Amino acid sequence: MGAAWLVIAAADAARAAQPAPPPPVSELVVPGGPPPKLVASFPAQGAQVGAGALVIKLVFDQPMAADGWSYGRAEGGDFPACLAKPRLLGDKRTFALLCSVAPHKTYAISVNAAPAFAGANGRLAKPDSLSFSTTDTQVLGLHAALEQAGLTDADEPIMTWKDAGVGVSRSPPP
Repeated sequence: MGAAWLVIAAADAARAAQPAPPPPVSELVVPGGPPPKLVASFPAQGAQVGAGALVIKLVFDQPMAADGWSYGRAEGGDFPACLAKPRLLGDKRTFALLCSVAPHKTYAISVNAAPAFAGANGRLAKPDSLSFSTTDTQVLGLHAALEQAGLTDADEPIMTWKDAGVGVSRSPPP
């Protein structure tokens, strides 16, 4: 029995000296197609627009994910006073963001500097920026701002109280 035990012990030692097999490899899925890119905006890069209500419109070259967006300050201008969250319109390529801008100012916005804008295929959009200036012409009211951006109420560019999760029985804040 001593020799058999010695053979088993030697076999166990040889197995222990071999490296452990690698863990199973999970499949890495890379989304297909090119990353989305910004193809149009309102205001256009370098444009002048009236002060007051403004709907910033960003149009991408492919369908986008509704919950992925990123915008912020960019060098070369102020950041407009905007709602916290843009809305993805029915074409699934256009985001609209309601803002307010002052007269005779330059504004600069980074688009996707902290990548979050993503296509429906999961690919992150390339970072971009938008700068524009304002005149003393006043854009008064939401309807005028929508019209200026080439949108209508039918585009549903502005989140309603219901969309925001505010109960029907509640009144909007003063």
